[in-house]
Amino acid sequence: MYFYFNQTKFFSSKKLRINLNVPLKSVEQKDIANVRQTIDEDRRQTLKHALLMQEVVQQLSSRFKPSIPIVKVNEILIITK
Repeated sequence: MYFYFNQTKFFSSKKLRINLNVPLKSVEQKDIANVRQTIDEDRRQTLKHALLMQEVVQQLSSRFKPSIPIVKVNEILIITK
């Protein structure tokens, strides 16, 4: 089985060049500022201790069964940082 590729069928000019280094879309500064503001707001969320523990255990349980005393110790270390 042989396949033939006819170049003239697909290309009309041999000097046709395509610049692949063109950026897809430039992001406006407003968008960057909005994204940073949203990230800062998400990082500064405040939760009560019980809700925080529930959220941590829920997110960790998809990966492994967390030990509650170890989570509490590490929580204290993270809060002090």
